[in-house]
Amino acid sequence: MHVRTTLVTVAILAAALTACGTADHEQGKAQRAKGAPASKSADCGPDSNLSQSDWMDRCASASPSEKQANTELAVGDTFAYNDGVKVTVKSLARLTAFGEYDDRPDANQTGYRATWTVFNGTKKPLDVDQWAEQEQGATNGGEVTMLSIEKGSHSMTGRIAPGQTGTFTSENELPKANGTTIVVTMTRTDEGFDLLAEDPHWTGPIT
Repeated sequence: MHVRTTLVTVAILAAALTACGTADHEQGKAQRAKGAPASKSADCGPDSNLSQSDWMDRCASASPSEKQANTELAVGDTFAYNDGVKVTVKSLARLTAFGEYDDRPDANQTGYRATWTVFNGTKKPLDVDQWAEQEQGATNGGEVTMLSIEKGSHSMTGRIAPGQTGTFTSENELPKANGTTIVVTMTRTDEGFDLLAEDPHWTGPIT
């Protein structure tokens, strides 16, 4: 998933300290993608294929005061960091085209590509080498496995100039037994990193 070993360590440590986070440690705000109102007739059972965000919108019985957390987003939503950087997970697309030397998912796996954009709204270059992107199954758990793909792949690496947007991908496979819903987590470890803040998560189906 294009994640350095050192960044994985930092991400695990940050997750361990999430419970300490408060409103004083918010990294930013969610910007929800505009779309049609959610249908109240959606399948809300235990085997529902709804994303976490959709399930909360359509099925949860929370009171109006119990609003969805800013760090829980759906694919298509944007997380706007306090310093002007914005991240949008664009899609979780099933892999159908492969290069000559690309890995292909096994028969019992679903191969997919996650695509996201990073907009640098600051006044200085943004080093995304110091970021970590992670994915896992969201239906009933499940660990994703990286696929070595060259065709259409763009690792999150390098620097983004002020006012510019970078588009990045990761290619993985998830056991079919674990469904087709993925949660993507983005962790910053650059100057905008707050160890006590909750990382944003995007949840959606492989399409």
